[in-house]
Amino acid sequence: MRYNYSHMQCEAAIHVMLPCYLHLGTGDNLFPPCKGGTQGGLDWSDTSPRKKNLPQPFLRKEGRKKAICAPARLGKAYRHSKSHTAEESRPTITATQRVGIGLALICVLAAIGGCEPPALTDNGVVLTFGRQGMGPGEFGYPRAIATAPDDTFFVVDKTARVQHFDADGNYLNGWSMPENKAGKPVGLTVHPDGRVFVADTHYHRVIVFDADGIELARFGHRGSGDGQFLLPTDVAIDHQGRIYISEYNGNDRVTRWFENPATSQQSAFTFDAVIVAGEIDGQAMRRPSAMVIDDENTLWVADACNHRILRFDLDGRLLKQFGGLGTAPGQLKYPYDINIDREGNLLVCEYGNCRIQWFDREGRSLRIWGSPGRQLGQLNSPWGVIASRNGLVYVLDSQNARVQAIKL
Repeated sequence: MRYNYSHMQCEAAIHVMLPCYLHLGTGDNLFPPCKGGTQGGLDWSDTSPRKKNLPQPFLRKEGRKKAICAPARLGKAYRHSKSHTAEESRPTITATQRVGIGLALICVLAAIGGCEPPALTDNGVVLTFGRQGMGPGEFGYPRAIATAPDDTFFVVDKTARVQHFDADGNYLNGWSMPENKAGKPVGLTVHPDGRVFVADTHYHRVIVFDADGIELARFGHRGSGDGQFLLPTDVAIDHQGRIYISEYNGNDRVTRWFENPATSQQSAFTFDAVIVAGEIDGQAMRRPSAMVIDDENTLWVADACNHRILRFDLDGRLLKQFGGLGTAPGQLKYPYDINIDREGNLLVCEYGNCRIQWFDREGRSLRIWGSPGRQLGQLNSPWGVIASRNGLVYVLDSQNARVQAIKL
């Protein structure tokens, strides 16, 4: 379920408000009671905003509470009571109220040129969608999110489904992984050409799909040798098109692969090298859960169970690390995802602290968003975060089975 104002919804507001404004006369019965009954000679028993699909400006919600009860579209909004004439049944307003509605129309018309979504919470949530379930747009514990070049994005959940959404949270399409009895994926990324790379974690492989869910290739199999995986967690792609895979559960490493111009699915990708493995500054990685490559061709790794962020060059040389277990700014607790925003700062999704933390590339904490809970603007065991070119940051609020988008 989405709670935001889109361009289309602003236009819908005009189509609803303008006929009402032109039709209403004098009197004071402008808004009906919320739960049926009659008022001003009208039978409002079938005017539930939920039933009549009022546009979102009339249904802005916080939690489960409706902010406004208002007439629906003219002609469907009400029925004349048989005990009243048509003239008596006409809804009426005073001249002062008419001026107020006129001013509201002017405001809506002015907003059509660029209808910015208003914040739903005081900490910047402008959009939220999804709920627990198996239907389109619903989630069964979502665990990874990745943005595409066209600002759409993909989410994979614990039911082994990949779902595709537009920037407003509208469901576009989806598909299921070919197998899921052994376990479900925990990572995915989108290639610059639009292909979707899914870390099929418990099958120790990576599967490549097109945006419609057609399988194009797969590579890797269980093991600790070259070209093998143990529980791959994420995929990253550098500016030369080389593929990086992170693993845990014994391997706890990052390997690099080349893509071949081969036609066979099984030979489309070739192992190149182990980039990162063993001790890193005196401590071996433990569950490298996510990666991102920046515009300076450096590789950032979220070393989740060591509660730290690692920065490498693309040959695996350590450049920087920061973090450490804790709740203070600059500290981390199970960083499960990492991304880069439009300003080039790092976004870190903390599963354990139920928050998003911004860092500069020197590891200085810049901002913290979120707190534990189930209300809008709160998080429950988040697994993922992405930043889009439209200025929004999308947070995968996993245990709450939803995505929240924020604009700060």
